[in-house]
Amino acid sequence: MLLPPADQDVLIQACLRGERRAQEQFYRAYFPKLLPICLRYLGDREESVGVLNQAMLKIFGALASYRGEGAFDGWLATIVRNQALSYLREQARDQRKVVDKNFVWPVSVPNRALDQLAVEDIIKLLERLPDHLRIVFSLVVFDGYTHADVAVELGITETASRWRLMKSRETLQGYYRAVHPEIENEL
Repeated sequence: MLLPPADQDVLIQACLRGERRAQEQFYRAYFPKLLPICLRYLGDREESVGVLNQAMLKIFGALASYRGEGAFDGWLATIVRNQALSYLREQARDQRKVVDKNFVWPVSVPNRALDQLAVEDIIKLLERLPDHLRIVFSLVVFDGYTHADVAVELGITETASRWRLMKSRETLQGYYRAVHPEIENEL
């Protein structure tokens, strides 16, 4: 990630001793890398920062349990992703999130249209997706979940997961085409 392994180990040990400066340094070092994970699932920057802060507290509480098996970055990402999914499940239970039922699906374009996007552009487009599409897209595309895994995690069918992935891709391509009409000539 952002720190060489030796510096990372020293920082982790200082955090385990409860050194506040080390915890702040850890937070500042990993926050920029972990925030996009929350943004992929939540789409809202303010919510994402809050969820990431909750995840950071969990990370600090669980640092002693990290045994050095597997990549530290992956361990952090798993905690952040699980916190985001937990938050979304809580929101769904509270029925505070409502999908816009008047959403009109744009026409699909080939996947090559998205190949030219920068990471920041992709995040901005993902933020526009309805929650139910953004979450499935993120789980499958960024985190490598299978449709069976998504079905279990979200309590939906595998068919629903496939449909949501297809619709999210079509929607993202439509968003891109709306911003870059010049790609019509390439199609």
